[in-house]
Amino acid sequence: MITRDDLQGHWRRDWIKAPGFADHTTRVHWMQAGELYVDMRIPEERPDLSAFDCLADVPRDLLSPLAEAEGFAGTINVADNRCTWRREINWQGVPEVDDIGLMSFQDEGLIEDGVLAEYRELWQAEPVTPLRGHRISFGGMTGILVENDAVFLVGIGPAPAPITDFDVQFASTYAFGHWNGVDGIATLSTNPFCEGQTVLRRDQGFTWHAPSFDGATPDSRLIAA
Repeated sequence: MITRDDLQGHWRRDWIKAPGFADHTTRVHWMQAGELYVDMRIPEERPDLSAFDCLADVPRDLLSPLAEAEGFAGTINVADNRCTWRREINWQGVPEVDDIGLMSFQDEGLIEDGVLAEYRELWQAEPVTPLRGHRISFGGMTGILVENDAVFLVGIGPAPAPITDFDVQFASTYAFGHWNGVDGIATLSTNPFCEGQTVLRRDQGFTWHAPSFDGATPDSRLIAA
């Protein structure tokens, strides 16, 4: 029997397989702290953006592959090996179906089998000290931050709504990274211009510092619970 306690920590996905489809290369991080989680999925192949300063400068044909990333965050419920991920925010807009998986530990790792969609995923646990989960808000957006003294995974954005343009989708930001003193430096993000940059600061609370779609860099206190 799998419980929520069994799923605590930092998980990386080895692969996902579905009828006529298999993916072994997308970089996937899922971090779970209590009932709170963040999940971010970034394709391995992305366009070269070195000629641009921010997402607003990037031509639409290069934004399209970036928009294929995934990210979502919220709470989980686990009952009888059945895990339901409630997506309070979702990079891809309004979810088409509920996110429900049957979880089982097998020799190769943690297996997730889809309940409402036909797929199988293999997850591996990363060595990590206990994680803390926080609800956060900033500028009319809400999200989840999961972190410890070494690493973090954050997702923040508006409530799920139909995506009408890239600036709507990229209003959300998901980022995985590490702490360097008080600076949280992103190593992977739905916004490539965040990578290698300080997106969070921690000092008597958390401060949001990630560049936005137009490249503006706020320095605003996150409301965290």
